[in-house]
Amino acid sequence: MLTKYGFKRLRTADYLPIIEEQARDLFGEDADLSDLTPLGKFIFLQAQQRAEDNEELEQVYNARFVDTSEGAALEANVMRALITRKRWLKASGGVIVNLDKGAKINLDDLFRTKYNVYFKALEAVDAVEDGNYRLNVEALEYGAIGNVEPNDISIIVNPQSGINSVTNPDAFFNGQDEETDAELQDRYYDSLGKVGSRRVESIEANVLDDVNGVRSAIVIENDTNDFDAEGRPPHSIETVVLGGLDEDVAMAIFQKKGGGIRAYGQTIFTYKDNRGIIHEIGFTRATTVSLFVKVYIEKGKQYPLNRDELVIEQLIKYVDGTYNKTLYPGVGMSKDVICTKAEARVLSIDGIEDVRVEFSTDGITYKPRNVAIAFPEVGETDESKIEVLNLV
Repeated sequence: MLTKYGFKRLRTADYLPIIEEQARDLFGEDADLSDLTPLGKFIFLQAQQRAEDNEELEQVYNARFVDTSEGAALEANVMRALITRKRWLKASGGVIVNLDKGAKINLDDLFRTKYNVYFKALEAVDAVEDGNYRLNVEALEYGAIGNVEPNDISIIVNPQSGINSVTNPDAFFNGQDEETDAELQDRYYDSLGKVGSRRVESIEANVLDDVNGVRSAIVIENDTNDFDAEGRPPHSIETVVLGGLDEDVAMAIFQKKGGGIRAYGQTIFTYKDNRGIIHEIGFTRATTVSLFVKVYIEKGKQYPLNRDELVIEQLIKYVDGTYNKTLYPGVGMSKDVICTKAEARVLSIDGIEDVRVEFSTDGITYKPRNVAIAFPEVGETDESKIEVLNLV
């Protein structure tokens, strides 16, 4: 039912008195409408069917709005702002292989990390002399699982004579999980600043919206005539980014930064425009802080066997990380990880009576206290860093 406050869904209990009143008007006030009579059962079925129809009408109504739509309907809504859902992408990048003269790397040869993330060669290499050779590789699996840190790729699958070693000198950033509905809704509202005149919000929105693999971005502006406390030059911006390729990030900044404003940062990308003018575009990479977690729980009678997995999932969702090949952005950049908030996530699971969460940044010393995340850092954890133990 549509009201001035929006759509109010009527349930079976709402329809029963309406249909019963109609039945009494038709059959008389003394008609037996109890649920033991055929007429009473029929009325109940009618009320139930109307309630189901009303639920479908509510879904049709909600499909018109970004906040309440989901799936394909949500994609159609955000398309009005020229936004599309980010799809699965494989991570890719360069590796250095050390080869003896005459050794070969064939197309699709495999390399992997110590934690069994596999990559295939995108090109063949013939060694004309002993030395290091660079080639491009791509993850076999889609998603952020392929975003590896420098030197993570170190194992040659099915090693051959003359292929001595492999490593990735740089981190891979461009692997991407498909956006969830909640993430797409958040990006839609973040991107509303893209069309505005405020420089900082426009740059943030452009980086988040247009650069594949970006998980988080923040822009800090120094609009004074002096260096600020963090060393940013006068009239400059610093964009701090987690994820995405250097060139893509730099171009997204350049498109929105405005003339006379310096794009400052630790990473510098050089771009020559169509007039031959060279521009240096700076930005800063966010660094990840690995968090190790011990969570002690007191289990109630309703605690089922798979609840340990739910505990791990809730902690990863709160902090930041990948679980079951899905990337969760967590608390965000430069935001402290709060112990009580992590415990509240765990207590939301049925069957848990009490909980104590302890954090560590080195995997050795654990304490039940908050973890300070400095600028420009992001806390991160994964399944291998979380232990679920009994609370005694």
